[in-house]
Amino acid sequence: MELRGLTDEYTIDPVNRVVNFKGDEEFVRLRVAHLEKVKGKTTLYTEFVDKFGDTNAYAFHNLYPYKGKFYPRVVRTLINAFKLNHNSLLLDPFNGSGTTTHEASLMGIKSVGIDITPMGIILSELKNDLLFIEEEKLNFTASELQGILKAIENRKWQHPNPTIHKLMLVIYFDTADAFLRTSRYNQKGKMGLFIEKLNYIKDCYKKTMEIKEKYGLKFEPAKIIGGDALQLKNMGELEGKFDACITSPPYYFSIDYVGKDKIAYDYLGVDMKKIESKYLGMKNGKPRNNYAGLPTRVALYYEDLKESIKNIFWALKPGGKLAIVVGDSTVDGKKIPTTMTTKKFCEEVGFKFEKLGFVE
Repeated sequence: MELRGLTDEYTIDPVNRVVNFKGDEEFVRLRVAHLEKVKGKTTLYTEFVDKFGDTNAYAFHNLYPYKGKFYPRVVRTLINAFKLNHNSLLLDPFNGSGTTTHEASLMGIKSVGIDITPMGIILSELKNDLLFIEEEKLNFTASELQGILKAIENRKWQHPNPTIHKLMLVIYFDTADAFLRTSRYNQKGKMGLFIEKLNYIKDCYKKTMEIKEKYGLKFEPAKIIGGDALQLKNMGELEGKFDACITSPPYYFSIDYVGKDKIAYDYLGVDMKKIESKYLGMKNGKPRNNYAGLPTRVALYYEDLKESIKNIFWALKPGGKLAIVVGDSTVDGKKIPTTMTTKKFCEEVGFKFEKLGFVE
């Protein structure tokens, strides 16, 4: 998929693990996610992986352990397969913690991320804003950090820089949750873990900026919107605006997205019952179709999912492309055929099916 989007033509030698292609070698080296080298030179993606020691936790993708994330490598692959460039505009209406928008920013692609969850918005904004902050803004003395932690615990934390304000809160939420779940940090202490997590972010910043300078990258800021994919058409300015959409709908009937963030939502005073009522499939009432006897909450989810796909179609330019990362699951002992149902919905609203892929 990547090679079709990045090269003029190519051949793959699977035995020797070599690809021969015609095209812009430097462009491929900066974009491709599945080649380690191009003409003997390390690819940018390999540089990220080697520097961070992880295929998916580079830059700020690992800022916070958000439930239900999908892989940035998949996003990069799809951006390449769709032949997106710096003139393109990418949408993710289920942006979660910002995997799509953050990867697009790293690749110099303009993007818009929309999500219903307050924590998702905070994390997406943070991942975006940390790419553009000055390094010295991240430097604090031990005494200052003690004061910050105390202020947060006393609910008096304020900072004139919104990025720093949100960053310290997110580090605190992650720290407090860690102590709630395990005793293995007791010897380190809450202050010690708080500082450790900040130092991790600073290290991510340093490594990311080193790669940016080495490869002459231009990061592109994303636009993050707190909103509902089911109400997309209320944002009239988005009609027919996007070249592509890469997204992964949430599995509200099988994943507890709130559990990890309960500390954050309690602290922020967010009414999660109100937020959850806007999740796909969480509305009251009966489904219009029974979907072959599936549980009611799954049928309601499917109806909302189809409406979301209609809205995505509305937001795309003519000929715009859509990739949905989705999988089947089991509810009440019954397999839920979400993959093929999603494909069917896409075709019904006007999309032309091209490829079904598998990610392991």
